Amino acid sequence: MGKTFRTSKTKQVRQNRNTEFYFFLKKASYISYKNINQYEMAYPFIEANLDKLNYEFVRWLQVRIPDTLSKIDLKKAFFLIRGVCCFSEIVHHFPLGNKALNLEISVSGWEICAEFISHKKVKFAKLLWAEIQCNLSLAYSSRIYGHKHENIEKAISACNEALKIVKREDMPEMWASIKNNLARAYLYRIYGEKADNLEQAISLLKAALPIHTRESFPKEWAKLQHNLGEAYFQRVKGDKAENLDKALVYLSSALEVNTKESFQTLWANSLNTLGAIFVERIHGDRAENLEMAIACFQAALQVRTREALPDDWAQTTMNLANAYRERIQDNQIANLETGIQTYTDALQVYTKETFPIEWAKTQNNLGIAYLKPPYIYYTENQERAIAAFEAALEIYSQETFPMDWAMAQKNLGIVYSQRRIGNKAENLDKAIQYYEAAFQVFTRDNFPDYWAKNQNNLAIAYTHLGEIDKAIACCRFGLEIFTATAFPSQCFTASNQLGEIATNAKRWLEAIEGYSLAIEAVETSRSWAKSESRRQEILEQAIHVYQNMVQACINAGQIEKAFEYSERSRSKLLVDLMASYNLSQGEEIPPKVQELLQQYEELQRQIEQERQGHKSENNRSETRAAWEAYNEAIATLERQKQHVWENIRREDPVLAGEIQVTPLKLSEIQKLIDQPNTAILSFYTTNNDTHIFVVQQNQITLHTCTEQGLDTLQRWIEQNWLLPYRDEPKKWETQISSILRELAERLQISELISQHLQGIEELILVPHLLLHQIPFTALPTGEYQEYLGDKFLIRYTPSCQILEFCQQRGTLYKMPLKYGTVEDAEDNLPCARFEGEKLAQIYNIPRENRLIGSSQASTKSYRQLAQQVQVLHSCHHAESRLDNPLESQLKLAHSSSITLGQLMTPSWRLPQLVEVFLSCCETNLGIPSLNDDILTLATGFLCAGARSIVSTLWIVNDLATALFSIFYYQHRQQGNNRPEALQQAQIKLRELNKEALLSREDIQEFYTQVIKRSKEAKTNRNQYSQGSANYLEWDCEYKKYRKLLSQIYGIKNSTEEFPFSHPRYWAAFICYGLR
Repeated sequence: MGKTFRTSKTKQVRQNRNTEFYFFLKKASYISYKNINQYEMAYPFIEANLDKLNYEFVRWLQVRIPDTLSKIDLKKAFFLIRGVCCFSEIVHHFPLGNKALNLEISVSGWEICAEFISHKKVKFAKLLWAEIQCNLSLAYSSRIYGHKHENIEKAISACNEALKIVKREDMPEMWASIKNNLARAYLYRIYGEKADNLEQAISLLKAALPIHTRESFPKEWAKLQHNLGEAYFQRVKGDKAENLDKALVYLSSALEVNTKESFQTLWANSLNTLGAIFVERIHGDRAENLEMAIACFQAALQVRTREALPDDWAQTTMNLANAYRERIQDNQIANLETGIQTYTDALQVYTKETFPIEWAKTQNNLGIAYLKPPYIYYTENQERAIAAFEAALEIYSQETFPMDWAMAQKNLGIVYSQRRIGNKAENLDKAIQYYEAAFQVFTRDNFPDYWAKNQNNLAIAYTHLGEIDKAIACCRFGLEIFTATAFPSQCFTASNQLGEIATNAKRWLEAIEGYSLAIEAVETSRSWAKSESRRQEILEQAIHVYQNMVQACINAGQIEKAFEYSERSRSKLLVDLMASYNLSQGEEIPPKVQELLQQYEELQRQIEQERQGHKSENNRSETRAAWEAYNEAIATLERQKQHVWENIRREDPVLAGEIQVTPLKLSEIQKLIDQPNTAILSFYTTNNDTHIFVVQQNQITLHTCTEQGLDTLQRWIEQNWLLPYRDEPKKWETQISSILRELAERLQISELISQHLQGIEELILVPHLLLHQIPFTALPTGEYQEYLGDKFLIRYTPSCQILEFCQQRGTLYKMPLKYGTVEDAEDNLPCARFEGEKLAQIYNIPRENRLIGSSQASTKSYRQLAQQVQVLHSCHHAESRLDNPLESQLKLAHSSSITLGQLMTPSWRLPQLVEVFLSCCETNLGIPSLNDDILTLATGFLCAGARSIVSTLWIVNDLATALFSIFYYQHRQQGNNRPEALQQAQIKLRELNKEALLSREDIQEFYTQVIKRSKEAKTNRNQYSQGSANYLEWDCEYKKYRKLLSQIYGIKNSTEEFPFSHPRYWAAFICYGLR
């Protein structure tokens, strides 16, 4: 009784369910038919009946519809077929529910209809049958259930069957749609040669393009663009870099139509593919490409959510993990952790049972993440990587997935070549076996880039086995494909590897071969980067290759080449800026750049307003380098300025790739030496040593300071010179002489002179890294009380290339030269006014060419004066920003300023400027980057067009600086060139005795004026109540003069005969550029 009841009840439930399915399909078919051109209108009804879209409904459909069709007449049958076909199409595109089930419903509906039409052999239904085949091809290509390769073959078969009926001449639009579907099937085909399948896909898509034009069929045209992008992204034949760039163009075109507003799902699909292209892209900056990829994937995930589109979400999530795995920006370990977690997220959907192929792909990608440094160095990560690759091989076989199988083999080889567990020799043998297995698929003809990568991997294994000849041979094979111009990133990896293998084996010629290619690759990558900060970063990350190259050349006895490569690595930002200046001189500034310059100046104006409360009342000697912005508001504005400056630089012809600066050869550098008694001393510090290249007109020699490398010499300078100067200025001052004495010993100055500089009278110094901060003129020579600046005339240059640019600007022979001065811009430097007045007397400078005090020394007036004169003298406050060099500034009236960033923009073009004397603090103080770019106010004026700059290395004494400037210009007026005038002024200042100083008529007159103004200020101050605004104003004035009087009193009462003999007073001044 109970069993009968249960059976009866089950039967009743089934009958009820069948009835529900019947009425659901009836209404759904009607609604689908009515809205076949507006899918979204049918979605609410489908969504309301999601519970019916299940496996039971699929089985009901497969039984009930054929049974019904067999029992009704042909007319009614075609009404039913029409409705089922429309319903299948709506469900196929329906975004909600279970996508796999939706596809099965669509496939079942179309298969049933196609079978009925085919069985009945109804001629007038041939077109409908062809349409069904077209739809089935799409469904088969996307189908989740069943074997992927079988579904793809069904898709191809369906398209080919449809094309037997649909001809281009009769139904061109439908013919083009079928071609598109067929191409998509070939894109993902597993059987056959992948390269041939992709070529077939491209051919089919291009055949459809003349019909599905953007004007007539924008949506279909966008689909073709998307699919062409996919095809070129995967393409095996042809140049890979070009294929990826074509893919980028096609996907970008698709996104012009597939906007988020119009076609949300297609928009997300295109972004997903575009992101994948950016991950693999070869041209352009690698870091920027990866950031673009991450942005694309994150945007796509706004639509491809786990709830709505779980498998699409998993695909994009896996792609996002790939991008984080390769990411260059930000912390590498954090990026890898994000990537691994993101792969784990994707595997929650990509299970082995439901998505076996995608599961295997994700496992392979996860294993690659564990191969990345520093993860690969940990034993547990190596074992995790092995487990992941072996898991992938449970799905991938050489027969069904040859390329993926080979990838897993290659990856296993990488792990075993570095594996810590087990016997090393056995692991290496296994690694080689895996690499050799991968070569069965990765042949040079079919997969040249993967073949080349595998050669590089094999080289590492051979190196570990000590088989250096085989390792070098493998590197060379890889570099036949990975050239510096086509594959710069891969070329850098492979060629640097060659260099290191050869270096460790002391095979210097092969090392030079490798490093030279690596440098070409670095410079290609740098030229492709459109961001200035990224260009700098690329060079800094590869600067060790230049050092290795220099050392390899020296070890090989190729001194000329070593020098050329040491020069090639220097000051590339400054070189680019000066090359741009020379190129654009005389041209109009483009409107876009003008707009950016206006933004830059407006931000500078806002910063100046913010600084109003931070006026300096110090003398020159108390204006110290700043290590951070005054406050967060200014810091924010500075960051905005940096962003605008980057955009200005993006418009630069050098960054845009319109011109390339060719490195100088030794013979070209020697032409910069116009006198036989002049030598260039070019310093270059490697990991172990500091090399000094001595270049003369007809020869080059090398002096090496052994064991004075980066950690020994450069770090010593940092610890004993730069940091004390920053943190303990009084201590630094007392140690100047002893530090310079020790540095002279470290650089072997005495031996350098005796062995290399006999007969030399002038030195052009090219410092390296922190040697830029050293006053070489004050280095002892080893002779009694003799400095290097006594024995030689000295001038500096950041690099020989920059010296060449200065020479190319030529000499202005217009006589007399026009002089201009900017004096005491903030009304707080009495000695600066004294200095300016004396210069005006020496050169008879007219009043209109002198900007005196805060009433005249505005930013606008300064710029106008700089554009009118040939010699510009600035004596006022300046501030060096060691944390943000572009914000280093010349401080002018009312808290206004001119920053280094401004000087380096196209708005500052000063072609007539012969000489600038920056009689201010720290105008050549900067911390060079690893690639030896020294960004200071002095180099800023070189970029703006000046031929020569006199500047300072540290804070300078107000009175001593005034006297030095006067002495310098007196010698210039007597006909001395700049280095001669500088030398004589330094000697005169340090040998100036107390009596001679105090008896000078101009000093006595100045002293009398200071006393007078001090008394006046005190009298005026005392007329106001203490603490009032007027009292404070006059008190500042009084203290300004009292401070100066105290210094003069100190000199008077001192027992020292020579008040300015200490190097801190005279050695800070250096000359850049031309003689």
